[in-house]
Amino acid sequence: MVKKLICLLAVCLLLLPCAALAESRVFDNANLFTVSEIQELEAYVAQLREDYQMDIAVLTSDAVPLNRSSDYADTFYEEHDLGTGQNHSGFMFMIDMSNRVPTITTEGDMIDLITDHRLDTLLDVGYDDLARGRYGSAAMSVLRQLRSYLREGREKGQFRYDAETGVRLTGYYNPLTPGEILLAVIAAVAVAAIFIMSVSGSYQLKGGTYRYNLADNASRTLTRDEEHFVTQRVTRHKNAPPPSSGPHSGGHSSSHSRGSAVHRSSSGRVHGGGSGRKF
Repeated sequence: MVKKLICLLAVCLLLLPCAALAESRVFDNANLFTVSEIQELEAYVAQLREDYQMDIAVLTSDAVPLNRSSDYADTFYEEHDLGTGQNHSGFMFMIDMSNRVPTITTEGDMIDLITDHRLDTLLDVGYDDLARGRYGSAAMSVLRQLRSYLREGREKGQFRYDAETGVRLTGYYNPLTPGEILLAVIAAVAVAAIFIMSVSGSYQLKGGTYRYNLADNASRTLTRDEEHFVTQRVTRHKNAPPPSSGPHSGGHSSSHSRGSAVHRSSSGRVHGGGSGRKF
């Protein structure tokens, strides 16, 4: 009996690290963080995941092929089954030591939250720390900035577009504010009330002795009307070409800062994100 209990306890102890590893969202494969930094990052990420119901992870790597940072991040995200819900909503920040660039990949609802100008800010916010080798501080700065965007929510006017072609893929996000909704309801009620009162008044015809004098108020005139077709003239004008339906490709344009550029990974899934400047 004692031996069985000892064996059961040993199995439980062996399973604990596996369970903890399964829930880990800080993958320090390049050994850049201290133990305390990993604990701090894990705690912060866990709180963000609980508060906003989207997956968040941090990765470091020194095994990324040349100029393939985004592809590597997308593949890692998918192979480690990151993301929540059917659309795999989530965010991952990667410190690529092979190419020395910060990289972000997003998927699902997080794509719409992280617009191009927000992405640029996230990639730059930890740049000084990255350049000085303070990798834990850089990752924490990115997560804190991400939290501020999650609090603010999706931006008005946000849309998705294809990163290669620049073609807009979705409509503009224009949610009604509570004030606009209230104003619309008041206007609708007012219009309905005016219409009802107008129709009701026209049918009631106040004054029961009212009679319409048909003989004095009606007339009839018959005339002969003839039309003869003579000729016609057709003038054609060349219209100017319509404006482009989407933003320009080739980077994040400030004129389309509320757009979210998307691309497809090698598996065909849609991701947002990209890489920053070298540190």
